[in-house]
Amino acid sequence: MNDIVSLDSVRRGRGRERGRVVPAESGAEVESEVVVSHDAVDEWYSAEPETHSAQPEARKTARSSNHPAGRARAVDVPPVAVQPIAVLPVAPQLSDEERLDRVSDTVIRALGRRQLSADETHALLMAQGASDEEAVVLVARYEELGYLNDLALAESLVERLSERSHKSRAVISRELIARKIPMAFVEAALEQLDESEEFERALEAGIKRAGQLSSYDDVTAERRLMGFLTRRGYTSGVVREATKRALAERNKRSSGPRFR
Repeated sequence: MNDIVSLDSVRRGRGRERGRVVPAESGAEVESEVVVSHDAVDEWYSAEPETHSAQPEARKTARSSNHPAGRARAVDVPPVAVQPIAVLPVAPQLSDEERLDRVSDTVIRALGRRQLSADETHALLMAQGASDEEAVVLVARYEELGYLNDLALAESLVERLSERSHKSRAVISRELIARKIPMAFVEAALEQLDESEEFERALEAGIKRAGQLSSYDDVTAERRLMGFLTRRGYTSGVVREATKRALAERNKRSSGPRFR
């Protein structure tokens, strides 16, 4: 009887787990059912877990702690695209002769656009990749071919700066030196400027500039005109005299209101 009561208690406990009450039966029936139940349990524990080999490789499983049953949920993992590695072409190695030819062609094109002095050309060659020795050889070749002529360049600059820009001898000299022209060529080119004509050049520049100051009164026009001639390198005596004559010429030609 004790065994029957114990098995009956087990059956009632299992009935509660299933959500219903199981009525007690005879001891033999209960024992038989319990034995069968234990066999089913053993069979369940000894069974091999099911595998799903047919699942695609791209579909993986991941366990989420937020899932109510703690079961595995399928998570789609997108495939990672593999970018191809670009293979850059290797530039062919140039010989010294080919490299120097390219540098020379670049500099010759520059000489066709603008006159350069020998020292300016030397610096440009080195900036393009030529060595100091190679630049010296190329400059000598350009001089033989007539691409470079420092004296002709100096004379051209003196003429342009004096006649078109109306600059003084001192300013022209500084600009030629800035172009890296040798001092011997600078002095030779400046000889074409007559020092006695320095005042005439200043007066010509002053008259031209004074015509652009017709709307200003004499005091303002004088201040602006003196600054203009001074920036062109004329001496103070030449500046004062040229300004005086240029303003007098302006007053003869101009008429109308003037503003400060």
